[in-house]
Amino acid sequence: MSLRLIFMGTPAFAVPTLTEILGQGHEVVAVYTRAPAPGGRRGLDLVKSPVHQAAERFRLPVFTPKSLRNAEAQAEFASFG
Repeated sequence: MSLRLIFMGTPAFAVPTLTEILGQGHEVVAVYTRAPAPGGRRGLDLVKSPVHQAAERFRLPVFTPKSLRNAEAQAEFASFG
């Protein structure tokens, strides 16, 4: 039985879980992760989280709200059913 999921994660240790979920044939309709943060050389570049990078490789939609406590973010989340 295939599941329809929203994945939430940020650090590198969450990437294998996302990969396994997709490998098992489940549908990931959205990925929620922390917004890109200053980093890289001299902190001038915005660096995406490991989960964000993996989601883009899998061509999954990525969302980076500051919080899920506002009505707009909750409506967006609910729109995935």
